[in-house]
Amino acid sequence: MVRRLLSTWIAISLTQCNHVYCFKSIIPFNRSLHFKRCCTFTSIRKTTTMTATSSPSTTPRKLVLVGGGHAHVQVLKSLHKFIRPSNLSVTLIDAQSDASYSGMVPGCVSKLYTPDETLIRLKPLTTWAGIEFVQGTVVDVNLDSKVLNVKKEGGEEEVEFDVVCFDIGSTSRGLVDTIGALEYTIPTRPISNLITRIEEAEILLRQSGEKDANVVVVGGGAAGIELALAMRARWNDLGDVSVTLLDSGTELVPSENKRCRQALLSVLDDHDITIQHSSMVSHITSSHIHLQNEKVLPYTHCIWAAGASSHDLADVTMRKRGLAVDDRGWIAVNESLQSISHPFVFAAGDCATMVGLPKGKSSPPKAGVYAVRSGPILIENLTKMIGSLDDNSEANNKLTQYEPQGDFLKLIMCGDGTALGFRFGLPLRGKWVWHLKDKIDTMFMELFAKENLPDIKEGEAYDTSQYDAIVNRPKPLEVEEAGRLLMRTDDEVEYEQAWNVLRDMMADDDYQKHVLKLIEMSQGE
Repeated sequence: MVRRLLSTWIAISLTQCNHVYCFKSIIPFNRSLHFKRCCTFTSIRKTTTMTATSSPSTTPRKLVLVGGGHAHVQVLKSLHKFIRPSNLSVTLIDAQSDASYSGMVPGCVSKLYTPDETLIRLKPLTTWAGIEFVQGTVVDVNLDSKVLNVKKEGGEEEVEFDVVCFDIGSTSRGLVDTIGALEYTIPTRPISNLITRIEEAEILLRQSGEKDANVVVVGGGAAGIELALAMRARWNDLGDVSVTLLDSGTELVPSENKRCRQALLSVLDDHDITIQHSSMVSHITSSHIHLQNEKVLPYTHCIWAAGASSHDLADVTMRKRGLAVDDRGWIAVNESLQSISHPFVFAAGDCATMVGLPKGKSSPPKAGVYAVRSGPILIENLTKMIGSLDDNSEANNKLTQYEPQGDFLKLIMCGDGTALGFRFGLPLRGKWVWHLKDKIDTMFMELFAKENLPDIKEGEAYDTSQYDAIVNRPKPLEVEEAGRLLMRTDDEVEYEQAWNVLRDMMADDDYQKHVLKLIEMSQGE
């Protein structure tokens, strides 16, 4: 029997703000309410151990993971050959030998990271875990015979499975449908090509001797905003470089409050980013972008960041095979990340949409944090599903539900060593926000670096604790000090201290309420 992997997860998010606030008053706060919890923080996520003792069943079982996305890399690390049941083999299929970590790509475009620093090396990870790696593209899925057809360099290969999971991300929305977009723009997907395309464009630009560039970024979401800032930082030394952000809506980050939206506008203004709202692209030529409102914009370089669209594998191929997908082509899964039509199929990350959520909740947006946070749930449910095949149990009734958080720390890289964050309706800004974002991202990446992979002996227990779980944390700051700290934008702020304040606010509703009230009063609101 496969041992259960019990995991829960905490979500963290950041943003930044443009202002230094004066704290004029202190509101009473009963600290005894807050200190009802221990000041030592033992992990909000339960730690889990598995051992690779012999499974009662000798029937060979095969789990196939399609795509090396943010959720799947966690599964790869957790299912080491000395930890997983002895009758279970695992295969990863991906067209690339390296997976790009999307959270660090804008920083790489800004030259804050090297391209290598943004990559998770799949081959060393699978070799360490004793997992088969098939480099190729899945072109068909036979759900009746449980066989995947994989296109490789030397031809096609059939890969059988008992349970299959998809973490294949998404494609760029409108890239194929918009005339000229595929031919003349640099799309954000696949992410692995984005940095290479920008590097190639820069080489040509510098070799030409041109000192002027007119960059247009299509898409006013988080990716478009970060890439506009990244291109400004990357080419700021060239000469006369203009950067324009085309947004199809009437305002950026409409889900945030006015204070956060104003902070973002201030950041974009500081970096000389022009914004054009209500701008839908009609078609693109080699030198001009034609909008549906009949405006025409000249450009030298255009980055296509118009949002996410589903892969044909799900929207066309698997739909024809009978797999449940929604009207946009996303794989329809329940709260356990399990297909609503085929119980042996799972999906996570951008390629999936959660349906049938309680109280009419909608599926979480296409954001990397949700893929990362679904990893431990996926590990648990995949192992449970495999185990149910051996003991003929009803795994569906035992699967753990993934409860995506409604709000999370959102971080926007500004390209200049600072960042902007949003949390609890607060804008956060400064070098400390960038240092926090960098810490969160590098902590995740370090999990999968070859030099950090642990030496696991057969029969050992393996800990799957959350990568950002904290064991020891100092006592919470006084409310007044905490509020002042979060609103500071100077270079002297210690990001660890500010991060602890955000965690304390997340862990204690009373503390959060009083800190937010203090900030509100200090601003005269």
